[in-house]
Amino acid sequence: MGFFGRRRRKGTEGAEGTEGGSAGRGSVGSGSGSGLTEAERERLTRLTQEAYEQGVGHQVLPSRAGAALEAFDRSARYLDELCRAAPDDPRLWHMRGALLYSRASTRLALGQTEEAVADLGACVDAYGRSGVPNAELLAADALIRRARAYGEAGRPLAALTDVDRAIGAYVAAGAYESPHPLLPDFARVLALASVVQLKVGDVDQALACARQSLARYKDLTGQRGGLGREEAGYMADAAGDTASRLEAARGNWDTALGVDLVVREAAEAGVGGLGRALAREGLHLRLAGRVRQAAPLLARADELEPGAVDREEEVAALPLPPSLADALLTGEGLLRERRGDGPVSHGELARLREELTAHESYSSSVRVRMGSTFAPKAAVLVRAADLLLREGQVAEAWRIALETHLICDSIVRRAGDEAPGLLPGLAGPWGDALEVASRAAVAAGRDSFAADVSAAATALRARLAEAPAGADDTTADTER
Repeated sequence: MGFFGRRRRKGTEGAEGTEGGSAGRGSVGSGSGSGLTEAERERLTRLTQEAYEQGVGHQVLPSRAGAALEAFDRSARYLDELCRAAPDDPRLWHMRGALLYSRASTRLALGQTEEAVADLGACVDAYGRSGVPNAELLAADALIRRARAYGEAGRPLAALTDVDRAIGAYVAAGAYESPHPLLPDFARVLALASVVQLKVGDVDQALACARQSLARYKDLTGQRGGLGREEAGYMADAAGDTASRLEAARGNWDTALGVDLVVREAAEAGVGGLGRALAREGLHLRLAGRVRQAAPLLARADELEPGAVDREEEVAALPLPPSLADALLTGEGLLRERRGDGPVSHGELARLREELTAHESYSSSVRVRMGSTFAPKAAVLVRAADLLLREGQVAEAWRIALETHLICDSIVRRAGDEAPGLLPGLAGPWGDALEVASRAAVAAGRDSFAADVSAAATALRARLAEAPAGADDTTADTER
């Protein structure tokens, strides 16, 4: 009996619960519960599927989110009975992954972030135990949704780690090629990654993700002659929004306005708010000195959506956090002023900045080519971050310390069986990076950031405790 057919799409990113891919999230057969009679198994399978489908049906209307959650909870109870009878059946784990993903989407719509994050973590585990060929990609879809939830909750370390894992899964599958069967899914993941990076990450990487997502959507448009409604939503509301704002912040007016035009055309086709799109485009025209062209767009924006222009002006005025490249440049300046009386030389930091940021990257894994040689470089980064923090450059110190942690984590995660050999060298600077990050979060008054650093430090200590002798736990106490 078929179960959890391909998950129904709900529209654009503007509505919760729209994430998904073309990977056939739950198209599996039912499990064979060894502790149940055939009739009991069939009854539970039918009840599980019916409740799940009811939940998906309720998801279509935001007003029915509560009913959707009740249906998913009921489906989960029936599935639990099946799983207790056959705990090692990989097909049941596939079912569980699909159900948890859908329930998490509804929980996010209801503002139940912690519960949704827990469901998504269990979803990743379930797909990992499902044995299906595309398990890594199904898990990546859960990871990118969890990254957004973490970002909204002010947990940057957790969010950006999930971004790195999600992008890495699609890169490993070859989805960066065009044309490619996974091109729509990779474009979506990059679009969502750009939103997370803009929220809590590196603005240079946010723009890189947005640009690459838009390029892939352009390829899709050429290959198909157009985009589906959901794809257009991710393109406009996620990648387009990020790219437009960051291109404008850099004074790249022609590029920003080109993106604005694409977003406006999508809005005119019914994807996204037209008033907001006109306000953004009109504001950018005005800031670019094209006041006469801007006037009719701004007037129409106010007519369609009163207050839209004011809101776009507020967004444009928001300061952007320093990127890793910006932070390292600030550190170089401080070191140059000290004329050799600093923890590192400005030339050494400049070379490291070139190595880490001169090429386009989308997440932490792309920063470093050779993980085995990163430990001494991590130590340099930590000393620079500590200097910046002592000099009151809190945002810059945070960025360097955070990126150092993310790079160390990605190196160990990707090393597989070789990870224990890397930990002894990385442990010291990695722990020091988390200690500086903790102090920077406290100095900035960001309690959720500090808590996230504390959780990362706890995870590092656990890793070191499990490692062979020699990987000493040198992490500082970052509990606050």
